[in-house]
Parts: sequence; C-alpha cells; structure tokens
Amino acid sequence: MNYFERKIKGIRTTWQEMSQGLQMIVKGLKERPLAESLKLFWDDLFANRSLSQWLYLLVLGSFPLWLELYYNHQVRDWVGMTCSLTGIICVIFVSEGRASNYFFGLINSVIYLILALQEGFYGEVLTTLYFTAMQPIGLFVWIYQSQFKKKEQEFVARKLTFSNWLKYLLITAVWWLGFGLIYQSIGARRPFRDSVTDATNGVGQLLMTAVYREQWIFWAATNIFSIYLWWGESLQIQGKYFIYLINSLVGWYQWSKAAKKDGGSV
Repeated sequence: MNYFERKIKGIRTTWQEMSQGLQMIVKGLKERPLAESLKLFWDDLFANRSLSQWLYLLVLGSFPLWLELYYNHQVRDWVGMTCSLTGIICVIFVSEGRASNYFFGLINSVIYLILALQEGFYGEVLTTLYFTAMQPIGLFVWIYQSQFKKKEQEFVARKLTFSNWLKYLLITAVWWLGFGLIYQSIGARRPFRDSVTDATNGVGQLLMTAVYREQWIFWAATNIFSIYLWWGESLQIQGKYFIYLINSLVGWYQWSKAAKKDGGSV
C-alpha cells in the first residue's frame, strides 16, 4: 500500500467514525430530556471551577468593560465589547476543557466577521469564515471524543530544529507577501498588515497540529500584528488581542516546560 492509498484509507476510516459518532450524538440528544440537556450545558459553564479559575475568568472577562469605562466613561462600543468579551471567555474555556467554548466562539466569530467586513480587512474575513465554520465542527469532535470514543491521547510537546525554523519562516514570508498582493489587487485596506495575520495564523495552526511548542510564538505574533491592524479602528478589538497575547505567553511557558521535560527536537 503506497502513501496515497494509506491517506485515502485513513480519510475513509475517519469519515466512517465521524458519521457513526454523529449518529450516536443525535440519538443521545433525542433520548435525553431537554431539562437534562440544559443542565449539562449549565454544568459545563459553571461546574468544577476552582476559586483561582473564577478569579482568572472574572479579572480577564471584566477587561472589555473596564476599557470602555476608563477611556469613554460609559459603554459606547457595545458590539466591540461583546466581541472582545466572548472571545476572552472562549479562550479561557478552551484552556479549561469546556465544550461550551464553542458557543462563545461562534458568537465571537460572527461579530468579528461583520466588523472585519465593515473595515475592509479581507484577510481577517477569510480567516474568520474558516473559524466560524469550524465552531460546530469542533463542538461535534469534542463531544464525540469525550463522550463516545473515550480514547486517551499522549501529549508530547516538541521543539523545532534550526532547519524547520527556516522552513516555517519561509512559508510565513511567502504566505504574507502572496496574500498581501492579492488583497492589494482587490482594494483591501492595509493589505500587508492584513495578510501577515493570515500567515502567522496559518503557520501557527500547522505547528499546533504537529504539537510544536513554537506555535505559541506564531500565536503571539498574530496577536501583536492584529493589534497593529486594528490600531485606530477599535479599542475593544485591540484589547481582546492584548488578552490573547497574555494567554499566548502563558501557553509558551507551559509548553516550553513540557518540551524540556520530554526531550529533544524533532
């Protein structure tokens, strides 16, 4: 069996598993009373959270409101504040392993998509369309893995070699310049500011899939460039990415410890 045959077989197996999983989830939801489903959602939102987790959520979650009151002395940008708040809650819930992160992620993606369209940031529109579509898919995979498949996966954080660093930096540069020229040709605002976040997002996702700790450097770069992209346009969106940047630095620290513990580069 050659490489392509193995890949096709793997895709077919995954598709069959996902189809069976979807049927199991639908069947389970039909058999479960509405009150029980609502209780599961409520528990996922609030149950099993320590005091430190509550404080972390409240402090970071209050940042958008504090930003409005500090600079405007009242809430003026309700849309931007809602986008910022739902995004912050989403990333915190992801770190806590709560499936309800997808509920807030979907709200955040839809609002951010509208804002990016209004500003003419076509790169952000393209990226957000992908993230919006992935919210229900991600929720399905999350529920299927945790409730039905129950397969433990070993986590091993890896480090990039020097040659791999060069490869991924080259991919980032080509991605950035290529999409920047495309966005420039269709009249996008700030085309090369816009495309750089496409590149860092894309490469970050590749590294995340391959379990490399360096993904957090690219996520941090995405957040920094996103703050730059939205400079002078929306204080709330800049604030959201500032909180994301903090989360990226925490992630880098945690994954660096894991990579040091597990061994060498790959």
